[in-house]
Amino acid sequence: MRGSFEQAYWLLISYFAEVRLVDPNFIFDIQTMSCKDKRFIRYVWSFGPPKKTYKLLRPVVVIDGTFLKGRYRRTLRTIITINPSNHIFPLALSITYSETTES
Repeated sequence: MRGSFEQAYWLLISYFAEVRLVDPNFIFDIQTMSCKDKRFIRYVWSFGPPKKTYKLLRPVVVIDGTFLKGRYRRTLRTIITINPSNHIFPLALSITYSETTES
């Protein structure tokens, strides 16, 4: 990747807005330190598939996390399941602080 971490995280906001245009059920939440500061605390997003899709998913949900390196030391958490075709189906993703009660 080229560019700075700040640019990459700001691109997420515009990416979320674009995805919302295609998928009105797309859910996202961006929490920042203050309105003036705009430094993020955490992001959470989930793609909004049709409700009938959820009925077809396997009853196993996997939650995993990986540590992000660099200037912003956070944890990327993923929640996935398996669809009827045995493919990975992402339910939600988040970027949060590592190992805190609030996270």
